[in-house]
Amino acid sequence: MRPILMLALAAAALQVSAAPHSDKDTFENTRYQESEAEKSAREFKEADVALPAFPDTKNGGWFDIDAGNAFDKRPKILLESISRAPDGTVRYVLNVQSKQGHDNLTAEGIYCASSSFGGENKRSAYKVFGYGDPVNQRWIAPSKGSWKNIGSILSGADPIRGPLFRAFCEDGTPSGGPALQQRVIERAGKHHPSLTNRNK
Repeated sequence: MRPILMLALAAAALQVSAAPHSDKDTFENTRYQESEAEKSAREFKEADVALPAFPDTKNGGWFDIDAGNAFDKRPKILLESISRAPDGTVRYVLNVQSKQGHDNLTAEGIYCASSSFGGENKRSAYKVFGYGDPVNQRWIAPSKGSWKNIGSILSGADPIRGPLFRAFCEDGTPSGGPALQQRVIERAGKHHPSLTNRNK
């Protein structure tokens, strides 16, 4: 009797192991193959966008960014410079003015990631495309321009780009310049939207 029982158990084990495997038994679809077009669509490719015209630091639509009371400089963004590039990044011109009134201009971009998870997808980041030379009225390209991941910025490590990230990236990125400008006024400004920004 015992050998027959052992034989029956062995046969049952063989049937279970020979049962067809289903993707439903796993947490991911192992049969799906991503096409090259799909892979290309989710990969970030930086667009080659010309730097903006060198701005007038004394006039124009400069708007004060609220960088907190502890920050001793006067960061301003040129509202008319804010635009959405073909690669989905938001491009803009900053002027982080010193206490003595010296202009420190940069032409920058912020990339808003669709997901905060890492993996192969690009994370939210910013990049400086040009440094301003107010004497010669020109932009100087950085020798090693690279995207810097936005992580600790949101905890206050970068009092300028943190508010800009919240304005441009949270709740999705608007597609046009006017909507992006309005986001800055509402979310990153030193003054309430109903007040005039007199600190130019």
